[in-house]
Amino acid sequence: MSAGLSATVSPEDEAPQPQDTNLPYQPRQLTLGEATSREIFVFHSPKNHRTVKVTEYLHLALALRLEFDPGVESYVERPRKIFVSPKFAVDISFWTRSKVGQEAFLVGVPNAGTPGHKRDGAVMRDSDRMKLAAQRHDITLTYITEQELLTESIAIRTYFELLPHVQYARRVPSQLTVRQGIKAFFTVTPRASFRTLIDSLPQFGRDQVFAVAALLLHLGNLRIDLTRRLSLDSMLEEAHV
Repeated sequence: MSAGLSATVSPEDEAPQPQDTNLPYQPRQLTLGEATSREIFVFHSPKNHRTVKVTEYLHLALALRLEFDPGVESYVERPRKIFVSPKFAVDISFWTRSKVGQEAFLVGVPNAGTPGHKRDGAVMRDSDRMKLAAQRHDITLTYITEQELLTESIAIRTYFELLPHVQYARRVPSQLTVRQGIKAFFTVTPRASFRTLIDSLPQFGRDQVFAVAALLLHLGNLRIDLTRRLSLDSMLEEAHV
């Protein structure tokens, strides 16, 4: 597991990347003031094939949840603003499209007292004002609270730790062969740990097997117990849709 345990941008991903013009929204670029006054998190999204930049831990946690949700086809951070008063607008946190074509607008709602942009947070916790603003813009909002994400802290941490391995899997020369080996393994063994899987494919490096297994988790082909901390002894099984 030497690919690292932080959600970072690979050097080859730091260059500007073309936007997906097939999507109805693009990420709003952060202003200089936002970039210097807020905590910024940047990572390469294997799902979106581009660099994602979010502010505050709340949005990082939500982005990781979307990144590893196999039902989500794509997502866009800060897709648009909505005006809650004639002179004050707030960002919608994410736009998402599911694999069956359903679209949604998500708003991350911070707890009272959470560090960050206090005015935005206060408005987002005012459900009546937000509901009226959404109606004026003819959209429906789905609220994801900070408390909800806190209850999923082990799962979010697991996504965070798996992400660099998923990123690394793209650079594994024998990725397709490793994938075939893992899939063949699970046709005869219903459940196994990362450690057992690595031992069963000795012709490949342990980092390569771990990374490709992480990729299959990301794609939704495998699943893992998200109530336990990630380790080499974490158990994997096929995900039957």
